Amino acid sequence: MKKGKVFGKTQIVVAVMVVALGAAIWLNMKYSPTTGKYLGEASYVSNSSSDSAAVQTAAKAKQENSDYFATVKKERESTRKEAQETIEETLKNGKLTEEDKKSALAKIEEIGGRMESESNIETLLKAKGFEKAVAVISDTGISVVVKADGLTSAQTLQIQDIVTSETNIPLSNIKIVPVK
Repeated sequence: MKKGKVFGKTQIVVAVMVVALGAAIWLNMKYSPTTGKYLGEASYVSNSSSDSAAVQTAAKAKQENSDYFATVKKERESTRKEAQETIEETLKNGKLTEEDKKSALAKIEEIGGRMESESNIETLLKAKGFEKAVAVISDTGISVVVKADGLTSAQTLQIQDIVTSETNIPLSNIKIVPVK
């Protein structure tokens, strides 16, 4: 540092940046609306007409939740029907080789086996006291959705036992989802 020089270029730049940061903080505090004493706290606006809409929305959500299992089963069936129809149309194509036909038939058998396993699992879960249940088998594992507020370890073991007895899926690939 040269003699007689009090501030260098870097010290001046740092001082300007600190002043600019302070000004930004001050402007933010002055012009931002304060809604609560906690950062990120939300404030809700009350409107008498929206209260009835909120009640209707809550009732609709409860109704949709009760229809969840039926909806999932219908969607699963329609998707499977479409897949089978597509495979059957492919089989009708005269340009297929024997190997292609065999793979298409194997895919149909796989879909049928999955459907049977899912149905068996759902039936056994109902027999064990689960009011509503949906089992969805994929290539990598199985997801079981049951209607319950929460599951005890005994109930979880029952579900796992049913799934492993009906399929060859290891415990690590079984997902159990309780739904209220």
